[in-house]
Amino acid sequence: MQKTEYEQNKETGNVREDRSGWIKNKYVIIVISMILSGINIYLAATLEPWTQPADRLRIMLFCVLGTAAGYVLVRGFFRQHGERLRVHSLVWGVLMSAAYVLGGRLGRDGTVLSGLRHLPGLLVQIAFLAVPIASGVAYVLRGRSVPHQDGFGQRAQRLYERCVKRSGARERAGKQYRPAQIWILYAAVIFLCWLPVFLAYYPSVFAYDAEGQLYQVIAHDYSTHHPLLHTLFLGAFFRMGAAWFHSVSIGMAVHSVVQMALMAAAFGYTLSYLYRRGVPVYLRVLLALFYALFPANSILALSTTKDVLFAALVLLYTLTLHRFITKQRCDKTEEQPKTEALRDRGLLLGYVVWAVLMLLFRNNAVYAIILSIPVVCLLLRGEKGMRAGTWKRYLFGTGIALLMFAVCAAALKSVTGAQNGSPREMLSVPLQQMARTRVVAEDTLSEEMRQELDRYLPSEWVMAAYNSHLADPVKNRAVIHDDPAGLIKTWIKLGMQHPQIYIDAFLDNSIGYWYVQDRSHAQIYGIGTESGFGYLSTDNRTMPAGCEIVEHSYLPALRAGMERIVSDNVYQKLPVIRLIFAPALYWWLLCMYTAKVIYRKRYELLIPAVFLMCYYMTLLLSPTVLIRYMYPFVVAVPAICCCLTVDLMDIKGKNIQ
Repeated sequence: MQKTEYEQNKETGNVREDRSGWIKNKYVIIVISMILSGINIYLAATLEPWTQPADRLRIMLFCVLGTAAGYVLVRGFFRQHGERLRVHSLVWGVLMSAAYVLGGRLGRDGTVLSGLRHLPGLLVQIAFLAVPIASGVAYVLRGRSVPHQDGFGQRAQRLYERCVKRSGARERAGKQYRPAQIWILYAAVIFLCWLPVFLAYYPSVFAYDAEGQLYQVIAHDYSTHHPLLHTLFLGAFFRMGAAWFHSVSIGMAVHSVVQMALMAAAFGYTLSYLYRRGVPVYLRVLLALFYALFPANSILALSTTKDVLFAALVLLYTLTLHRFITKQRCDKTEEQPKTEALRDRGLLLGYVVWAVLMLLFRNNAVYAIILSIPVVCLLLRGEKGMRAGTWKRYLFGTGIALLMFAVCAAALKSVTGAQNGSPREMLSVPLQQMARTRVVAEDTLSEEMRQELDRYLPSEWVMAAYNSHLADPVKNRAVIHDDPAGLIKTWIKLGMQHPQIYIDAFLDNSIGYWYVQDRSHAQIYGIGTESGFGYLSTDNRTMPAGCEIVEHSYLPALRAGMERIVSDNVYQKLPVIRLIFAPALYWWLLCMYTAKVIYRKRYELLIPAVFLMCYYMTLLLSPTVLIRYMYPFVVAVPAICCCLTVDLMDIKGKNIQ
């Protein structure tokens, strides 16, 4: 009988048994778990915004159920096998607890820390809430193979494994399909599921930056503020509609169909890749349903924003890097066959192509890929199971991609005569911090500092313009061209005087990226079907006479239903389902992927996630939080999490979960 991971690690000494008596004493565990669960539910009730206006019955029900759930989680944490598992899970539990506490305090008090005297209370909150969260993390880290303590858990585990084995056996015994067939099938199904949404929003979701980009096309006055390649791509359909059909609306309809086909093809390829990797069928079906039916996927597939195709390119780039890394892992010393070497060259070529296109479709992607290079090289050089010279091949391919990107970007700029974009985008967070300081602490500033700030953020408008979740009102009106060096000096000087306000400004501006309970990301520009603003922007932007994009819904009832979801934000009334819409969820899924890979010591599997993590760092400095900015994570993170179910195997294919 195959041994579990716990038994294998116990034999090799990777797991140390607990020797402290209080952990093994079940009565002590019960008492501690009851106390901690009571404290935790009290802390959660004070942080949850809905508990303030809630009636007494709802609060009592929340406390009773929450205490019971907290007791199970806390008790489960103390009964985990091995000190290493508890330490790893507690580290991630502290990080997730910190995000929850800081986000709750920002929403409740408008600051994470009113003063240093409240710091111990903040740390205590994080420490207490970290224990039940760590229990859930531990379940993710240990996987299915570590036995549960109780009989019910063992029976549930055996039932689950039996179902998975039967499902896998039926699939292996059935007809085997070519990957291309799987690709076409999934892509066609996803495309057909999106067709009704296309008819409901015909000709397209003409929103976000489309108006400004097409103004550049009409006036032949281009700027690198938006990626030139996407501006030209969008403009090509605009011009085609005007020239061929005498209707720019038809041109935008063709754009929608083409983009839908491209996105469906990318998702179909992803599911085909999971099929080749041997990912269980139930995971592939769930992911296919997510791609086909999740409203953000169907509506953004019709949208004119650059983030849609960029997300598809990030997905393909990530999967190509994943395939490259898994193919380089081997325990053989013999020379690589020529046919396999040719495949590796083709794979490297595909990696370069996807990387170049990805960089051309998003300006800040270049910073992320540059940051990821040293990390990936260190991981490849430190991994003994990789073929010799793998890090050199990666470095060569990435260098070629960066070089080709620089050449293509320069060529596009030269051909279009584009002007450089404004540096204001990089100053979003500093300007927000300075503006918040003026709003919060104006009375405490010295006269000299006020005069200095008036050069960049005049007091007559900054008080009304400041929005804690959106940097654009301040960023667009700030005076920075005359003396950018002086602006930086003033920013540093002001930050030394008011560090807490700077911290609050940064956290408030990026809260939707790390706090799953945040709702501000769905209300940045407003809310409501009439305006077309909410979780997604579906408003039809105004264009000059003769260039209007005319809306004509062929399925108005479906459009009204979709608008209730993405403009009226009715999904936020559903306690569990609303988490799927939260941008922060996909960041924490990536963190759980990372945590499991580190715990299992399969460090080479971190490599497909490195770019996403570096790109996330650039998002923290962006002007606001929108789901379209996080869309690359929405489409890519679930895919690599599915891959992890088969990646945690040794080279011979034996499961070591």
